[in-house]
Amino acid sequence: MISQISIPSLIICLINLLTLGFYYSFYRFHFYRYTESFLQYTAFAFSIFSAGVAIAIQAALSNWLPDGGPYWNAFILSSFVEEFAKLLGIYLFFRKNQDEFTVTDGIFYGLVLGGGFGLVENILYFINTGLWSQVLRSITALPIHMMNGGLVGAYLMMFLFHKNPIFKWGKLGFGFFICVGIHGLYNLSIFQEIDLLFVLPFCILSLFFFLELTIAKSRILVPGHILKLMNMSMEEYEILSRHNRHEGWIQNVQKHISTSGIKLLQFPSLRHSILTAFFIIPGILSVYLLTESPEWISFKFPDLALQDYFALFVMYPVILSLMFFFAGILNPYFFRDRMLAVPLFSSVDLHLNNIEENSAIFHIQANMFYLPTSQMFTENTKVKFDLWIGLDCFVGLSGTILWCRENEEGNCGAMCQLDKIPFPFLIKWHFLRLKQNFKNLFLRKSFV
Repeated sequence: MISQISIPSLIICLINLLTLGFYYSFYRFHFYRYTESFLQYTAFAFSIFSAGVAIAIQAALSNWLPDGGPYWNAFILSSFVEEFAKLLGIYLFFRKNQDEFTVTDGIFYGLVLGGGFGLVENILYFINTGLWSQVLRSITALPIHMMNGGLVGAYLMMFLFHKNPIFKWGKLGFGFFICVGIHGLYNLSIFQEIDLLFVLPFCILSLFFFLELTIAKSRILVPGHILKLMNMSMEEYEILSRHNRHEGWIQNVQKHISTSGIKLLQFPSLRHSILTAFFIIPGILSVYLLTESPEWISFKFPDLALQDYFALFVMYPVILSLMFFFAGILNPYFFRDRMLAVPLFSSVDLHLNNIEENSAIFHIQANMFYLPTSQMFTENTKVKFDLWIGLDCFVGLSGTILWCRENEEGNCGAMCQLDKIPFPFLIKWHFLRLKQNFKNLFLRKSFV
C-alpha cells in the first residue's frame, strides 16, 4: 500500500496542508484572534462529515445522470452539492447553542469547516493532470472552499437570528447562491480550461472582497442572546439601528457635530504593508524572468506550461499581496455611525379607525420599517399606511404594528410590517437613494 503512494501525491498533500495553514493563519490573526480550540476541532470534524455528505450525494446524482455535461458537473454536481454539504455541516455545528454565537463566529468557524472540506476534497480527488496543474488547483480551490465556508457561516447565522421568512430565506439564499455561482464558475474554468488567467483571480478576489465586507458589517451586529434580552429579531434590530442612526444625524446637524471623520477605509497596518511587498516582489521578478529568459524557464521546468508559470509565479503572488493590503481596510464603524450628507426619508400616514398619525421613515427593508408615533399602540394591530416619496403616494397599504415601545426620552415608536412587499415603492425608493448617495459621495465630497 505504501509503495503505491507516489512522490507527486505526497507533494500535493504537503502543499494542501501548507495552503490550509497559510489561509487559516491569515484569517485567524486578521480578525478573530481569540477562539476555543475545542470548537475549532469540532468544526474541522464537521468538515469531514460535510465532505462525506457531498460524496454520497454526488455518487447518487452521478448514477442518476452519468453524463450531465460541463455545466451540470460544474454548477450542480460539484458547486451546489458541495456548498449545500458545507451549509448542512455549519448548521449542525451551530444549531444547539446558536444564541451564544455571533455572525463573526459564524464566519470564522465556517472558514475552518470550509478549509477542512477543501483539504479533504483535494486529497480525495487527486487528479493526475501533471504536477504543476495540480499545484495550481490545490492553492486556488482550497481558499475558495474556505472563503465560501466563511460566507455560508455568516449568512446561516443571519438565518438563525432572523424571524421574518423574507429576511431568513432571502439572505441565506443570496449568500448561498453567490457562493455556488463563483464556485461553479471556477469549476467550469478548470474543467474546460477556459480563461484560467482571468477566472481564477476573479473568483478568489471577488470572494475575498465580499467576505471582507461581510466581516466589517458583522462586527457591529450583536449576538443572539443580546437579541433575546432585547426581545428583537435581527431584522428588527437592524431597522431600529438604521432609524437611530438617521435620528442621530439630525441631532448632530442641529448641534453642528460632524461625522466626516468616520472614514470607510482605514490605512493598512505596517505588518500587512510589509507582507504586501513580500509577495508582490516575487511576482514582479517572475514577470521580468518570463520576458527576458522564457527559454530558461522551459529548460529548467520542461513540464511547466507558460500559462501555469504565469498563474503560479505571477498571478498568485499578486493576489496574495492584494489580500494582505486590503485585509481589514474596511472600517466597521462607518456602517454604524457614518451618515452621508443628506439622508432620504418618506412621509407616512397611518390610519386606524378614526385615528391618523403623520410621521416619517428613514429606512425600509423589504416590507418592514420603524415609525415614530405620538402614542402607544397595542401589538399586532392591523392598520393602513399611505407612503409618500417625493410627489408619489402609495395609498392604502395594509399592514401590522408588530410592537410599540417608548424609549428613554419618552418618545414612542412602532415596528411595522406591511402585508405585501411594496415593490413599486421600493423601486422608487432605491432609485432616489442611489441618486442621493451619488450626490453625497461625489458632488458634496462628503466621503473623506
